[in-house]
Amino acid sequence: MPGHMLGRGACPELKDLMGEKALQADITQVLDMDDIHRPQSFTKAAQELAAECFGAEQTWFLINGSTCGNQAMLMASLQPGEEVILPRCAHRSLQAGLIFSGAVPRYAASPYDRDGGVNLAVEAEELERLQKLHPRVKVWAVTAATPYGACADMKKICDRAHSCGAAVLADEAWGPHFGACEGLPLSAMAQGADCAVQSAHKLLGALSQASLLHYQGGRVDRGRLHLALRMLQSTSPSYLLLASLDLARRQLALEGQELWSKALERAMDLRAFVSGLPGFRVMEKGRAYDYDLTRVVISALDLGIDGVQLERILRYRFKVQPEMSDMRNVVLVVTPSQTEEDLRRLKAALQEISASPYDWIAKEGVKMPLKLVEELGFPGFPEMVLSPREAFFTQTLSVPWKEAIGKVCGELITPYPPGIPLICPGERIEAGHFAYLQELNRVGIPIDGLQDRNFEKVKILKV
Repeated sequence: MPGHMLGRGACPELKDLMGEKALQADITQVLDMDDIHRPQSFTKAAQELAAECFGAEQTWFLINGSTCGNQAMLMASLQPGEEVILPRCAHRSLQAGLIFSGAVPRYAASPYDRDGGVNLAVEAEELERLQKLHPRVKVWAVTAATPYGACADMKKICDRAHSCGAAVLADEAWGPHFGACEGLPLSAMAQGADCAVQSAHKLLGALSQASLLHYQGGRVDRGRLHLALRMLQSTSPSYLLLASLDLARRQLALEGQELWSKALERAMDLRAFVSGLPGFRVMEKGRAYDYDLTRVVISALDLGIDGVQLERILRYRFKVQPEMSDMRNVVLVVTPSQTEEDLRRLKAALQEISASPYDWIAKEGVKMPLKLVEELGFPGFPEMVLSPREAFFTQTLSVPWKEAIGKVCGELITPYPPGIPLICPGERIEAGHFAYLQELNRVGIPIDGLQDRNFEKVKILKV
């Protein structure tokens, strides 16, 4: 294995796509090749270098993305029926982790930025409030950095969690570059987190799916964490992904300060430019504890252009691909990979859109008038009736949406991006959630998790 035998048996199209060297490196765990599930030689050395680079006692390479890292952290630190505090606006991978572990969530509310229309990172005071209400909680699972750049005060969160005997698990998928240079936020590990997951593929130079799981302290059982990873990760790991993680670590260790200082400088220049364009707004730190300034979140709602339209205009008319969009915003990510020419083209595109916004809307062929997001507003998260695990193992029934109002949902309904579930299995569907999902569907934001792709029916629980 693999069947292409170092590329000799690969079809010509795959050879052209991958190249001979990549195919020769696509091997399996034969003799003398190390294994991430029981590393003894070069994989062990590479992970030890990564732990040193990222300030951890131990680091594991992940080839199933940060998703499996989030799930492994919950499985390792919780027993069925035990309680965990986590933000309700967390990534959907944590919902799967709740199902796998059988833990019962106690959801924390996150501050809402009305100007930007996004949830910010959860605050220590809210987590502490829930801890007092649920004194048996032993784990706080925290989104350290949101997809919009808002960062939690992880030092305060870790201090308060540890003072009441709870471990802190950090989903820091968007922060593998944190601490690389002055002006960037500190990493969750540097602020005391017991475990943290980072997506090296999102902002560093690793291949897609390549992520990292960091550990320190001893509040989480290290052996159980390793066992959970063995259960969740493929038994046929790609050495291409592993090599890319090691090389991304090396680049960050040797050149990270210089590379990210330049990226931050370019991001600040872009922020200033967009702030000066008529009709555009740039998301600022606001009430967030800290902010990743390399994430430039912009809105053209004042021009009558929602975020999804703006992303399409940039992609199809100007050949500029943003990171993601929502009903209000487009997220632009500035990394060391961008060149001055990339930013020049982006600036020229935004300037042209600002000068003649209605021309661009017409060219995109919008068939329905824009419904400003302010008219609808975020409906809030639903009431939890059953735990995620209980809901997962309950029979479901598919019904029209209007018949589902007031019933308990049987699907994980997630606008994507950013991957935060609006309705989880076991939560009650309200009319406001249906209206909000309708609007998302209308403007073209993908709704993940619905079996009915026509948006006519939804699964409810037979309870």
